[in-house]
Amino acid sequence: MEFGDLKNDIVIQEKLTNFHNSVEKIELMLEKLKSADVYEQLSVSEKVDYDLFVAYTLNTLYWLYLRTQNEDPNKNEVKSQLNRIKEYMVKAKQARERHTIRPRVDKPAAERFIKHGINYSRSEDNTPTLIKKIRFED
Repeated sequence: MEFGDLKNDIVIQEKLTNFHNSVEKIELMLEKLKSADVYEQLSVSEKVDYDLFVAYTLNTLYWLYLRTQNEDPNKNEVKSQLNRIKEYMVKAKQARERHTIRPRVDKPAAERFIKHGINYSRSEDNTPTLIKKIRFED
């Protein structure tokens, strides 16, 4: 890159170089996003993550574009779209966690609760028998 009048200002040269490199990385990423081959090989949960990533990325790029045009992106529809995508990201995470983090039943503890709740006792031959409660009439 030629900097012309800015050849003596190293700070601006570094910032412009970083900006140029970032734009090139974004262009490469967008080219990869356009590839349908990768998308077809993904599982359903990966497709959800991929779609959310693409939607969020494109809306963020548009938000940045509005900032460069000296417009307030908070007054634009893009802000509500970004919030909506964030809500869907949370929902996708909850759905993923629902399948991975499930409560487990502690079977011995449940048996103890049931045993003591029903009032069983063991007889001499070690078989459970039901203890009947005796009611006294006044």
